[in-house]
Amino acid sequence: MDELRYRDFWKFIKLLSDNGLLGHVIVIGSWAEYVYAQGGVLKDFEANLRTLDIDFLVRNMKRPTSPVSLTTLARQAGYTVDADALCGTTKIYTPDLMEIEFLILQQGSGEQSTLKTNLGVSAQALRHLAIVRDNTLTVSIFDMDIIVPEPEAYVLHKIIINDQRGRKAKRTEMRFLISCRTLTKSASRHFTIRSRQRKSGL
Repeated sequence: MDELRYRDFWKFIKLLSDNGLLGHVIVIGSWAEYVYAQGGVLKDFEANLRTLDIDFLVRNMKRPTSPVSLTTLARQAGYTVDADALCGTTKIYTPDLMEIEFLILQQGSGEQSTLKTNLGVSAQALRHLAIVRDNTLTVSIFDMDIIVPEPEAYVLHKIIINDQRGRKAKRTEMRFLISCRTLTKSASRHFTIRSRQRKSGL
């Protein structure tokens, strides 16, 4: 099962890369942990995937400037494309039934739960995503540049959403929270400097 999940993940990443779309999304959720492990971002860290879902955060709903249809590209590549019956968000399914979803930062009053994007997908709009959208790093694997949240930002985001999920979710994330202690001091310092620069407008 794990090999099928890994294969499906890389196949979709390659689809995005081959069509120049990989730079417009951020891999978040448990698959970001997998990228950390594969890219050597966290020393001696092994990802513990517990989900069949792959979540992508759309960086900017108006990018690329010329709209594309990721759903068309996915269908042509053999994926099944559907829309959530309640809110209309785009869902893409791999042949092995892994679910690929798209999220975006909710803006303003938050009246819209779904936003159409220039990627040709309708993304679920959620709050609390700014920290992972605005603090990222690029990991090069198999000649593809994959954007993921900075590990520190990933952890902080997990803490925020786990407060909403309850105790059970907190226990399942504890292993990763502990693993993040293996980050070097220089990486933590780099994150702190970047955060201060943003606050000062640099």
